[in-house]
Amino acid sequence: MQKSRTIFIWDVHGCYNELKLLLKKIKVKDIDTVYFVWDIINKGPDSYKVLNFIYKNRNQFKCVIWNNEVNFLNYLDWNFNSKHKQFKKLRKKIYSKERNKLIGYLKELPLYIEETDFILLHWWLIPNKKLNEHNIDEITRIREYNWTLWYKLYKWKKKIIYWHNALDWLQIRKNTIWLDSWCVYWKSLTAYILETWEIYSQNASEIYLNVFKNTNTIFDKIIKLFK
Repeated sequence: MQKSRTIFIWDVHGCYNELKLLLKKIKVKDIDTVYFVWDIINKGPDSYKVLNFIYKNRNQFKCVIWNNEVNFLNYLDWNFNSKHKQFKKLRKKIYSKERNKLIGYLKELPLYIEETDFILLHWWLIPNKKLNEHNIDEITRIREYNWTLWYKLYKWKKKIIYWHNALDWLQIRKNTIWLDSWCVYWKSLTAYILETWEIYSQNASEIYLNVFKNTNTIFDKIIKLFK
């Protein structure tokens, strides 16, 4: 008899093709549960496809609210950051199709998911504060507490699965796990299997968002002198 797996996938950001290829590589079965860590929309090429795909499989695919989803909902409510091209594109797709369904789904996403073996959230928790006492800004935006990286303060026994330190890629500690493999920026989409500690990765098809093309730091200038 096959055992179910708990699968975590980081940083989708609208990379629909890479997501489908990664799920195929993992050979996800109906008995598995897939949890999405970090933003599912924005920056990549197919935010609508990713959102709609996850929604249609929501009994098996689980998400919590991330800061990009919060920003998109603010954009819909108050035209916040109205020049945002990605949000405009996604709004147009949703409004022409399943407006109430998908927007309602985003609004109902929980701040965190707590299971027997782990807690899934976006960023971090404030020390000495109960999980259910945190508000949406704390859950989706805190990185440090009193100038100290959060994992150094974490003392609960239950594992925390989270994101938000992109430059550190993969960090598996005693009771905290984060991973960000920069798929949308040029690297890969990555999954972690809780029960077996396996890591699966799918290379990005292309650079969807080049954050390095306009850099002009002192280091860049020094490099140019030697070219």
